[in-house]
Amino acid sequence: MIRWIRIVPLLWATACRNPQRMGEELFPPPPVQVDTLLITSVRQVFLAPPSTRNAPFVFIGEAEDTLVGRWKGGWATQFSLGGQNVQFFASELVAVDSVVLELFIASSFGDISVPLRLRVTRLIQPLSSAGTYTTESTFLTDGQNLSRPGWDSLYYIAFSPGVRRFHLDTSLGRALLTLPATALVNDAAFHSAFPGLYIEAEPFSPGARSAVYTVFPRSPSTLLRVYYRERIQGQEAPQRYDFAINDTCVWAYRLTRSVQGPPPLRDQLEIDSALWASRLLIGGGVPVGVTFEISGWERIQRRPVLSAQLIWPSDSGSRGAFSAFYTRPNSIVLYADTSDEVASAAWGIGDFRNEEALWDLTAPVQEVALGRRPPPHRFYLWPAGRTYTLQRWVAVGPGAYTRPYLIVNSVEPYR
Repeated sequence: MIRWIRIVPLLWATACRNPQRMGEELFPPPPVQVDTLLITSVRQVFLAPPSTRNAPFVFIGEAEDTLVGRWKGGWATQFSLGGQNVQFFASELVAVDSVVLELFIASSFGDISVPLRLRVTRLIQPLSSAGTYTTESTFLTDGQNLSRPGWDSLYYIAFSPGVRRFHLDTSLGRALLTLPATALVNDAAFHSAFPGLYIEAEPFSPGARSAVYTVFPRSPSTLLRVYYRERIQGQEAPQRYDFAINDTCVWAYRLTRSVQGPPPLRDQLEIDSALWASRLLIGGGVPVGVTFEISGWERIQRRPVLSAQLIWPSDSGSRGAFSAFYTRPNSIVLYADTSDEVASAAWGIGDFRNEEALWDLTAPVQEVALGRRPPPHRFYLWPAGRTYTLQRWVAVGPGAYTRPYLIVNSVEPYR
């Protein structure tokens, strides 16, 4: 009887055991290994002025950035004739009622509540499809402002992407509608006769903080529109002609940065590399980025990687430089072994969580751990769309109290 009393609890415990977990008792899962890989050899990278020819976005306006300096942008562009052997019947032209420049404005940087005055001048030198245009290029114009007073203000109460319309002097419309037939044969002839426009915007009050806006040139809503009247069979008839921007056109923008007073952080970092230990700048426009190495790859070799995350804190002392007008980037792109925007070299896009930028690198780190790809020699951080955004972010350097690191969770494989 005593023997049965001893056996029954054992049988009961065995019967209640989860059969799906019996393997864990025979082969317990390996413990999770947590490794912190160090960020080393961190330095700033200042790129040369980038190419702006036929850029997807262009800049107009002026803005004062406490971290970078004063930005000023202007845009030179051709317009398309929209066909071949176009006829405007100049002899029947009665009047040009209005000339409207429509711009699809995609984003803003700076104080949008400060009004800017749009300034539009005619180019006197044709743009070339073989030309090299950078942010430092200059464009020759006739210097005569075509914007009509009262119709040239650019500002927002609350910014939203969309079309803004500006009225230009009707003399431009008359000049276009009375071009000789030889100038209306095709776009090449039209561009020789009418090289295009240079568009910029300046504060009504010189030196005001104001804003820089990005324009989408290839939007169907970005065009030069002429409203006029013709005499047809003895009667006046309203007409309209749109000069759009298409693949036959060349455009480029100029984006300059000037400094007044004490040098901003960008210039301090460029002349004093000792600052890199505490603060680093990542910004667009005339791009500045960060390059670094990661040490300790040997510790995760041949390990199944459960997760890998690069964590880079923000510099707490620079919080005052960010606002609704002067924002940090939406995301930061991590590239490996190249300073160019090469899709095949992209390791991931980082998101911000409070005061940290985070990158989920589980997949590429797993490939390195399993030997499917070699560890990169260097990494680069740039804001997404680095050439076409003025957003910027100040990160901590490797010598800061809260320094960047790559944390990897892995397991010891069975032998």
